[in-house]
Amino acid sequence: MLLEGSESRPKPETWLIRAWRFGRALVVGSGATLVDFSIFSTCVRAIDIAPSHARLPALLAGACVQFIGNRGFTFRAQAGQLSRQLKLFVAAEAITLGLNWSIFQLLIRRIQGVAPELVSFLGTGLVFLAFAYPVRRLVIFRLPH
Repeated sequence: MLLEGSESRPKPETWLIRAWRFGRALVVGSGATLVDFSIFSTCVRAIDIAPSHARLPALLAGACVQFIGNRGFTFRAQAGQLSRQLKLFVAAEAITLGLNWSIFQLLIRRIQGVAPELVSFLGTGLVFLAFAYPVRRLVIFRLPH
């Protein structure tokens, strides 16, 4: 028998659990960044595409790696409904892609003398910390307790 106000609530996560999950997110993010960086660099250096045009295909490829890696490894959210997660991810990634694109355009115009790949890396990191990771953790891959 439960007493009033003593409903079964999940225990708060320890800092260690959160740190391990964030570490897993960094591993997945590193893989996605490698894919993104490789495509971006190939487009810019080998195919001679302007950095502003090369950014979009690189971001899309990185986003695919993010979804698969975050669902299965970072958040261990395979038990969640795939279609729901995918819809939320696509919506959030549309915002993330827009933020990445906008931040890159802002930074590339203001930071002179730095390789566009490094500017891209800086912008993507800022967007990850401020928007993408919190949305993935708190909305997209959150499982019911």
